[in-house]
Amino acid sequence: MKVLVAGATGYIGTAVVERLVERGHEVIAFVRPAAGGGRRVPAAVEERYGDLADASTLQAAITADIDAIVHAGQLTGEQGTDLATIAALAGSGKKVVYVSGVWVLGETDGADEDSPANPIPLVAYRPEVERLVLDGGGSVVRPGIVYGRGAGIPALLRGQAAQRGTGVYVSAGGETPTWTFVHVDDLGELIVTAVEKGGAAIYHAVSEEAVSVATVAEAAARSAGVKETAEPWPLEEAAGLLGEGFAHALSISQRVSAARTREALGWTPVRPGVVADLAEGSYAE
Repeated sequence: MKVLVAGATGYIGTAVVERLVERGHEVIAFVRPAAGGGRRVPAAVEERYGDLADASTLQAAITADIDAIVHAGQLTGEQGTDLATIAALAGSGKKVVYVSGVWVLGETDGADEDSPANPIPLVAYRPEVERLVLDGGGSVVRPGIVYGRGAGIPALLRGQAAQRGTGVYVSAGGETPTWTFVHVDDLGELIVTAVEKGGAAIYHAVSEEAVSVATVAEAAARSAGVKETAEPWPLEEAAGLLGEGFAHALSISQRVSAARTREALGWTPVRPGVVADLAEGSYAE
């Protein structure tokens, strides 16, 4: 297939492009022009230029030769702008795969693909975006916390551990939260599988349903070469550095299942878990 990838230069988009090419698909990258005028995605057969905040540029990129579209970029969080962008995809007549996230489920101790959305404020716009995609016959992929390749939120925890001399995790008080995780390369494979054979459905990209954030913070400390302990990082203090919405997102507790997704798409994640990757894998390097 010829697949238009929005967000092709991003953390998730890069893995998606690699997996698409490996499986024999042609990638058309939808990106902003490079400052120097060069190519930004060498693996793509073509680059089309525009801005995800401008639906007209995206519409112009969706030509008759495109078979499918992957939206792996960041939306603006401004409802009118984002809905216009997604409406351009959903109304294109192409197969669409939109990458959302499990934060749309809110704090939960056992959600699955059929659980109702209860989004935290940071992603309050996403249920409507997901609905537009599903109503248009597209697929929604909800990753857990994405890790791997030394990047993502675990890299933030590693950086904080290096600065503070101990691991930290954002806490609003009470019990230590758990997070749900997926390796970026396992996620890329699921997204491509959804392009190939997914339906108008929600798929959960989760390889570890619930990992104690304190355990992750300890592994981040080990990776940073500091004291292998974890201390709560008060929500108010974290908000001053990270912003209130993001800090709150890091403080919630989730347990999310992907059992239906694994059965429906035959998806089997194989990469090391987040703790192993932090302590001995890409982050340790």
